[in-house]
Amino acid sequence: MNASEQRDGEYQMKADEPAEAMLASMKLNGIDRLWFVSGTEIAPLQEAAAKNTALGQPTPKIMTMTHESVALGAACGETVVTGRAAATAFHVDVGLLNAGGAIHNADRGRHPVLIMSGVPPTADPSVPGGRSSQVQWIQQIPDQGQIVRQYVRWDHKLAPYDNAGLTVTRAAQVMLTEPQGPAYLAVPREALMSPIKEARFPLLDRLQVPSRAVADPDLLARVADALVRADDPLICVSRTGRDPASVPQLIELAELLGARVMSDLSNRMAFPSAHPLYAGPIGYTATPPETDCLLLLDVLVPWMPPSFTPSPGTAVIRIGLDPVERLAAMYEFPTTMSLAGDAAAAVGELVELVRQRTSSGQRERVRVRTEAYGRQAAARRGRLIETADRAAAAGVIHPLQLSRLLGELDPDTIICQELAETQLLDRSQPGTLFGPFGSSIGFMAPMAIGIKTAAPDRRVVATVGDGSWMFSNPQVCTWAAQYHHAPVLFVVSDNRGYRTGTHEVAKTYPAGYSVRGRDYTGGQFGPGPSYAAEAAASGCFGERVTDPAELAAALSRAVKAVDSGVPAVLDVWLPGHDPEVPNGAQ
Repeated sequence: MNASEQRDGEYQMKADEPAEAMLASMKLNGIDRLWFVSGTEIAPLQEAAAKNTALGQPTPKIMTMTHESVALGAACGETVVTGRAAATAFHVDVGLLNAGGAIHNADRGRHPVLIMSGVPPTADPSVPGGRSSQVQWIQQIPDQGQIVRQYVRWDHKLAPYDNAGLTVTRAAQVMLTEPQGPAYLAVPREALMSPIKEARFPLLDRLQVPSRAVADPDLLARVADALVRADDPLICVSRTGRDPASVPQLIELAELLGARVMSDLSNRMAFPSAHPLYAGPIGYTATPPETDCLLLLDVLVPWMPPSFTPSPGTAVIRIGLDPVERLAAMYEFPTTMSLAGDAAAAVGELVELVRQRTSSGQRERVRVRTEAYGRQAAARRGRLIETADRAAAAGVIHPLQLSRLLGELDPDTIICQELAETQLLDRSQPGTLFGPFGSSIGFMAPMAIGIKTAAPDRRVVATVGDGSWMFSNPQVCTWAAQYHHAPVLFVVSDNRGYRTGTHEVAKTYPAGYSVRGRDYTGGQFGPGPSYAAEAAASGCFGERVTDPAELAAALSRAVKAVDSGVPAVLDVWLPGHDPEVPNGAQ
């Protein structure tokens, strides 16, 4: 009855409303799930999904969600597993506002998510989809897209005369083009319900997504020369971890050069932290002052000024899809060479170029400094473990102890971290460590749900701070993990406060009244709720652990719960945030 076919590079289908074509276009363009938060004006999407399913037409699966920020975080999580686009649908402007900081993170993390929100109808009730409630006058704003326009790659308000299927394909084309990111589509109810008889629209095989730009080969040869000549090369890496193939290639490049590697752990696992050439996370570990050549691979912040300033003779080489970082209005990091192109692909090219330039004398230089760097890495790691052990002996769970135990989980376990200790997480496999590239907290727990949904056979752990957990809408997260059969282990680092409102206040005003009176009101919120009890009340596994001697066993019980299909919350009681007392000794 509702036959469809592909003809002349376009998809044709019978349809009564544009919403049916929109959903078919989503599915045919690789969007498998629509993370959906209900609203009267997006009811046509629900009906279209039911109708398409009943008639055998393509449609994404409606993923029922109960809060927009969790829905968008989950959609972003799906994209990092599938490498394809995902979609969300929210209720008018208030739903879009509810998504809040997750929109910022979707942009900064380069997640290709089609964000849709309904627009209140303005047409007469005689028009299909026209006004039917007094609230629809209240919901009107002049320009709904303005809410997100700074954060998306493309935005549009669907009109009744638009080709709805083409509109979705166009959004997918733009948001999948590098540098990737979200797109926004405002969908008035009248536009979704405007009567039609059929739909015909192109798909991505016709509106092609361009391939990633490749760095100039002659310039790459000059980069290889500079790296081989260097006495103390350093590689700083961040978003290249989006391409799993780049991880083994980067290891090979570092080993060929004897180059230390610093990574941005707020994004993806780009280099294993247990490798002897690993020099620590950017921004938390000091940049080695003797560095004479820096290779920056798609890195926004390669060092923290003024703690490091390259000397006049230091080569600073930047490779990235957007090497000038257009989103940063002010950007002061110096560069001696700047190459526009896919940094992950450039790593593979550099491996071959460096190998061609490596003499026996160069191999000996590499061997000597690799051994020296390895000793430094082992000493640094030893100090971290010693700190954790010393705190445990004093009866305190140190964040490093938790980090170490999580790092000992199965290498295939996927760990999502947000404001948690990362230095001993020790992920070695590509695609097993994720963090938010944006600055809005409460993102990674929802993202873990999307990851688990898209990778149901993988164990997924979200290790987050307690402030981050509260921002995550904990009840919505545990409900969604249960409802969608996505058992995630949520590990909460419970220190009853924000570092921004305690340590950062003391750092900014070292002789101020806050420090003198030990008054950090606004940054401390102890004793706080029992996150484990909240989880148990929602039908999940929940346990609070306060004794370092019990932490390993408690983690084992929580892992057993999620492996059996039950979401779990492990509330780990850490030292409270007090700038006057060293961390781990409180």
